[in-house]
Amino acid sequence: MYEIKNSKQVELSDKVRFRCKRCAECCRHVEGSVVIESIDAFCLSKYLKIELDEFYERYTDMFLLENTMYPVFALKVTGKAKECIFLKGKRCIVQDAKPRTCRMYPFWVEPLALYGQDFTYNLSKEQKHHPKGSLIRVKDWMNKYFYEDERKFLKEEYRIVTKIAPLLNTLKHLERNQDDILHLMLFYRYYNFNLEESFLPQQHKNDMFLEEALKNKIKSLTT
Repeated sequence: MYEIKNSKQVELSDKVRFRCKRCAECCRHVEGSVVIESIDAFCLSKYLKIELDEFYERYTDMFLLENTMYPVFALKVTGKAKECIFLKGKRCIVQDAKPRTCRMYPFWVEPLALYGQDFTYNLSKEQKHHPKGSLIRVKDWMNKYFYEDERKFLKEEYRIVTKIAPLLNTLKHLERNQDDILHLMLFYRYYNFNLEESFLPQQHKNDMFLEEALKNKIKSLTT
């Protein structure tokens, strides 16, 4: 999940001041920080009219979370300012399909399984000019920029991560050839999507197949 370190938690009922100067500073110095989730890649590939594998190759860099075989993709950057590959001047060339991270800014969210809540909501404090604008209600911002499909996607992400994390930890100690594990993760988490079909049912199916594949891998190594 994308996390902005210089931020504070807010509630849906809160009102905060925000002003966007359209300076595009939030699109610069972003190397490794604009995480591309599978639903982002799916939507951007359709928007750009290219296949998923081409999108990942042309527009993203992959890295592994520290000490894990968990792959994550982030948008490539260009130039000395390490600006987003989709930034041209001060304009985003994929504005109509930009990633959730960008669309929701200056807010970010994460799934929460405690206390009967769905998500926690956080406000970025990175840019000094942001809190000098007009008052906006957090709930209104979320209703406008946090799409229903993305809410369902993140809940499923939270569910499957809690399932596969212990499996990956077990395999870390059992399997010498970690490339096999990485291949499974990449295939089911990012690549195995048909752009002509709905995303969410494919996500759920892929997660089931991935969990089963990891369990079978463990079984083959311990019997």
